[in-house]
Amino acid sequence: MKSFAELGVKKEIVHALEGIGYVDPLEVQEKIIPLALQKKNLVFTAKTGSGKTLAFTIAFLARINKKHALQMIILVPSRELCIQVGKEIKRVCEPLGINVGMLYGGREIVGDYRTLNKKNHIIIGTPGRLIQHINEKNIKVGDVSCLVFDESDHLFEEGFYEDCAYLRERVSNNSQIILASATITATVERFIKEEIKEFLLVRVGVLIPENIVQEKVYCKRADKEVILQKILSQKRVKRSMVFCNMKSTVTWLSGLLNEKKMKARPISNDVREDDRLNYLNLFKEGKVHVLIATDVAARGLHIEDVDLIVNYDIPTRKEFYVHRIGRTGRNDKPGHAITIICPEEKEQFQDIEAEFGLSVRLREGIRS
Repeated sequence: MKSFAELGVKKEIVHALEGIGYVDPLEVQEKIIPLALQKKNLVFTAKTGSGKTLAFTIAFLARINKKHALQMIILVPSRELCIQVGKEIKRVCEPLGINVGMLYGGREIVGDYRTLNKKNHIIIGTPGRLIQHINEKNIKVGDVSCLVFDESDHLFEEGFYEDCAYLRERVSNNSQIILASATITATVERFIKEEIKEFLLVRVGVLIPENIVQEKVYCKRADKEVILQKILSQKRVKRSMVFCNMKSTVTWLSGLLNEKKMKARPISNDVREDDRLNYLNLFKEGKVHVLIATDVAARGLHIEDVDLIVNYDIPTRKEFYVHRIGRTGRNDKPGHAITIICPEEKEQFQDIEAEFGLSVRLREGIRS
């Protein structure tokens, strides 16, 4: 494996990385940084938690002119991911004197104005809030030379397609365009065809690492909550995430598990932002053992050492399965994912297995 210096990263940036504990590049960084340094348009896939955010960020830092304002925009699909990505990038940029701002919906606009009062060289934001400030002339995008669509499959699938196409049109035709995600959906393919003329496609690693044990449990729909309780009780893990398709199910399950003294918290768009962030911190600290979440609310969240993922509901889209179970088994640690399947969902899950070439084994010993 090459060092950051051997990949072409400048000395002062290497020192900043070393100062926060990044000594050796990860696989995705080793592959993406040299290509991004050449200012090529890139479309690349990498598993959740692989280090892709720093891959495109590190490559751009040397191009920043501190005398100019905004030069890089990173679009993300949710406020939680915006905050998370912003914090990660700030750690690298602050020692270099590079300003990073975050703009996202769901907070008072006065918070945005505090951000915009600085000369931000990089902005991470959600599409709607960024467009609002661009149209109100609070942000000038004339000097933007790199536009990144992070978690692009979610961005385009969750109603942001037109917003993203609009932002692509507002920046210079000479701007570098980077799309990064875990999967390439039909909508991502459409965006690439319509909005990016020339690009390199790079697939890094495997979608689902071998260190994640995947299992399935068959049961009647009426028995699902009992099965879930048995899974969580038998496994005795420190941190579990349970995925549901509906916000109402998240709220109900969270209450049910708390009645059983399982220290659970809900993560959905029905939960206030401050509460969500508080629950995430409690989960990371080990004071909450189970997070019950929807796909939208949990999208892109970076949480280390999640021992178990449970799919209480079969995901509504095939690629969600990859995103869900990718939250366990990070950094090559052992991971575990269990999917609860009702009789009417068998075919739906078989389609997921066929899509990703899986043969998920049946978990024995759990019955309602």
